[in-house]
Amino acid sequence: MHLFSSCFHFRALLYKSGKTVLCRRNVPKNQQILISGGEVANEEEFWNLILNQLDCSYTDSSIVETSSTESVNVTNNGQLTLFGVATGGREKSTTQERGAKSTHIRKHIINPKRSAIDKLIHLNKTLIIDDFHYIEQGVQQQIIRSLKAPIFDGLNVIVLAVPHRAYDALKVETEMTGRVAQLSINFWTQDDLAQIAIKGFNALNIKYDESLVNALASESYGSPNLMQEFCFQLCKQNNIEKRCNKKRIISFSGHSNFFSYIAHNVASKVAYEKLARGPRQRTDRKPRILKTGNEVDIYTATLLAIAHTGPKTEITIEDLRTSFRRIMDNPPQSQEVARVLVQMDKIAKSIPGEPVIDWAREDNSLFIADPYFAFYLKWAIK
Repeated sequence: MHLFSSCFHFRALLYKSGKTVLCRRNVPKNQQILISGGEVANEEEFWNLILNQLDCSYTDSSIVETSSTESVNVTNNGQLTLFGVATGGREKSTTQERGAKSTHIRKHIINPKRSAIDKLIHLNKTLIIDDFHYIEQGVQQQIIRSLKAPIFDGLNVIVLAVPHRAYDALKVETEMTGRVAQLSINFWTQDDLAQIAIKGFNALNIKYDESLVNALASESYGSPNLMQEFCFQLCKQNNIEKRCNKKRIISFSGHSNFFSYIAHNVASKVAYEKLARGPRQRTDRKPRILKTGNEVDIYTATLLAIAHTGPKTEITIEDLRTSFRRIMDNPPQSQEVARVLVQMDKIAKSIPGEPVIDWAREDNSLFIADPYFAFYLKWAIK
C-alpha cells in the first residue's frame, strides 16, 4: 500500500468525530435541515435558507382576469340620401362601448418565518444550526426568540457551537434557561491521540518508542488531524511507503527540528501574516522595542505575547499583560491590547474558513480556536 493511501486509511478509521459529524451521523439525513451560521447575515435570510432546503417558496401566486370598457363617440352629420340625392340634416352623436380582457399573475407575500416553522413541524424535520457562534448576537437573539414557542409545539432544534460559545443561546435569551440540554464534546485526550500512532504504526509494521508517541500526542493540542500529520511526516522522513516486510525502527530527528519543519509548512502561516499586518488603513504605527532589540508594531508584538503564553488555547487579558512583560520592557496598557484584539478578531473572521482566534470581549478572554494556529505560534514564531 502506497504511503499516501495507507495514511489516509488510518485517517478514515480514526477520523475526528466533531459536532457537525456527530449530528450528521445521528440524525437521519432525510429528517434534518442543516443551516450554517456563516451564511446567516440577518433573520430573514435565516428563514429563507430553511425554505430553500425544504424546497418551498414563501410566495403564493394566483391568476387574475380583468376587463375594461372604453366609450367611443360616433358623430353622424345627419345627411340622408334619398334616391342618390343627399339631403341636409343635423349632426347626431352616439356612444358605443368596446371591451378588453387581460390576465396577470398576482403574488401574495407569505411570512417566511411562519412558513418555515409550519413546514418544519409538519414534516417532522430537525433543525440543526451549525456554527451558531458565527451569527451576529442581535440576530441570534431574534432567532432564539422565534424558536421558543415552536419548540413547545414539537419542533426539534439542535444548536452547534465551539466550546467557549456553548452558552450563546442562553446569553441572548435568558428565558431559555432550563429549556436547553447541553451536550459537551471534549477535545481528544492524550490516550485517544496516542491510539492514532499506535494503530497506524502497527498496521505499517513499525517499531515505535512509547516516549515518541507521547511526545507527538502532547504537541497535538487535542487535534487528531494534527496527530495524523505528525505520523504522516514521520513515515515520509523514514521513506516508509507501505507495510514493511520486516519490523522497522522509526528514527526521530528531535523535537525542535521535526516540529519546526511541520510548523513552517502548515496553512496557518497565511492567517498569522494577515493578523500581523493588522488593518490596512494604518501604516504609521508606533514601533515597539522587544528585549531582543528588534522593532515590531503592536500587532506583531501581540502575536508574540500570545505565543509566549505557551500558547494557551484560552488566554485572559492579564495573561497577555504578563506575557508582554516577558518580551518587552514597556508593555502596552490593557485598553490598547483590547483594541488590538478587537481588530484581530475582525480580521480572523474575514479569512475563509474557521477563524483561528476568537476574542470574547464580554469575558476579556482570547481563544485560539484552531489547533494548527496554536502549534504554528509555538514552533514557528515563539
